[in-house]
Amino acid sequence: MLNEKLKRYLELLMEKNKVMNLTAIREKDEIIDKHFYDSMLLNDLLTKEDKKIIDIGTGAGFPGLVLAILNPDKEFLLVDSVKKKIDFINNVIEDLELKNVKTSTLRAEELIEKNREKFDVGLCRGVAHLSIILEYEVPFLKVNGRFLAQKQSADEIEQAKNALKVLKSEVKAIHKFNLPISKDERVVIEIQKKGITDKKYPRKVGVPKKKPL
Repeated sequence: MLNEKLKRYLELLMEKNKVMNLTAIREKDEIIDKHFYDSMLLNDLLTKEDKKIIDIGTGAGFPGLVLAILNPDKEFLLVDSVKKKIDFINNVIEDLELKNVKTSTLRAEELIEKNREKFDVGLCRGVAHLSIILEYEVPFLKVNGRFLAQKQSADEIEQAKNALKVLKSEVKAIHKFNLPISKDERVVIEIQKKGITDKKYPRKVGVPKKKPL
């Protein structure tokens, strides 16, 4: 079930989605299932010790904004290079009077300069391959911090082994869930950072995608 603030967020999303393509999913129940419930799956994986959380490629705020609403005691930084999406999130933040969320349109390669190894948890629900996403996420995490990568399967782990090694990280657990309405399977790959990241990562804009680790 969605609380009152999540219901309001849903309302704002559906209204804005009529004039701007924030999500390709249009049906209310499908949005609730595949965006809101999908984001809420991560809530039980957060601990009391997790105080600072970054969501890279947040889009219309999934999963970061949902989790920020559910965890007012934690600080969230939601990042997306698409300005219209961040503008929408800022409107939601203002409407719901959220005090624990900041946003940025900077690319990860630029944002890292003042935010290296500052976060307890990294989030990303992006479609890019795990070996690419790791290079963007891990440098932001403190040593022993965790990256909760949302995927439809765990198949990408094998190809990401070198990236994990280079970025001094390891897979700690693989969590499997089913969405409550559609019953679609979802996987959260829990990755822990074990050592300080070399400052050459992430590499320059476009390089991680062209030449994955």
